[in-house]
Amino acid sequence: MDKLKKYGGIAIAVLVFLVAIVTALNMTNGPAQQTGMNPGSQFSLPTGGSPKGLASPMSSNGFSERNLSAMSDSVTSEMTPAATEPQKKEIKNGSLNLRVDKADRAVEKISQIAKSNGGEVFTSNLSQTAKNVKSGSVEVRVPVANFEKTFGELKGVATLVIRESTSGTDVTMAYSDLQTQLKNKQVEEQAFLNILNQAGKISDILEVTREVARVRGEVESLQGRIKFMESQTDMASISISMIEDTTVAFTDKWRPAQVAMETINALFKDMQGFVDFMIVLFIRVIPILFLYGLIIFGAYWVVRKLFFKNKV
Repeated sequence: MDKLKKYGGIAIAVLVFLVAIVTALNMTNGPAQQTGMNPGSQFSLPTGGSPKGLASPMSSNGFSERNLSAMSDSVTSEMTPAATEPQKKEIKNGSLNLRVDKADRAVEKISQIAKSNGGEVFTSNLSQTAKNVKSGSVEVRVPVANFEKTFGELKGVATLVIRESTSGTDVTMAYSDLQTQLKNKQVEEQAFLNILNQAGKISDILEVTREVARVRGEVESLQGRIKFMESQTDMASISISMIEDTTVAFTDKWRPAQVAMETINALFKDMQGFVDFMIVLFIRVIPILFLYGLIIFGAYWVVRKLFFKNKV
């Protein structure tokens, strides 16, 4: 009986000890299981740059899965573009090859036409040939809405339209796509800024700052592309090349006094050349010819003496 009590007491003590250990383990692991966190987990940013991937848990900064999930859903809903009709965007260009009466007067008329239609002369270049014929090119830019009107008025400057052409490119979808990308990147940037305001660890702050800088660069790049496209679609360009009509004009190019002076100068040059030739002939050429003649005569005399001597 005593042994039974003794063993029963030991068994009860062991059972109580095991229950205490299990209870302690459950109390230790309970908070981690409830928050879904593993020991040693750290905050990580999405490598793809998408705010939708910001659902990684953080233990040190107070971020919970519920807060990050709500932020992700909010960002996703804001990044979804509204189904609106995109504004039509078109790049229009034209070119004219003209014959004009006077190039200077034509440039003035072209400038007046451009200003009356809300545009301006962008570049102008004129040159003159040896026959006093001017030619050159002018480029004007006017609002797209006034393109056809301006194009027709510019043709009236010419005495003859040699060639004309117009072209247009619809960039509505490309412009709308850039606008959507810009909006999404701005929402993404704001999401990273919200995270940066809540981050506590220096490593997290540095990592989020890098992401903010990356997205800011993409936003500025998209803004530049949109601004350039708007400049191309808001203003149309018209290139004009022109040349003056050739005209018959009497010019005073006959100068008899000048011709006489040039002839006398040429005569003196010829006489000088003749005198120089005679000097060279008598001082250099004739003595050399005389010397060659003596040599030839001497050789002939020697050969003749030897030939007739052998013959005798």
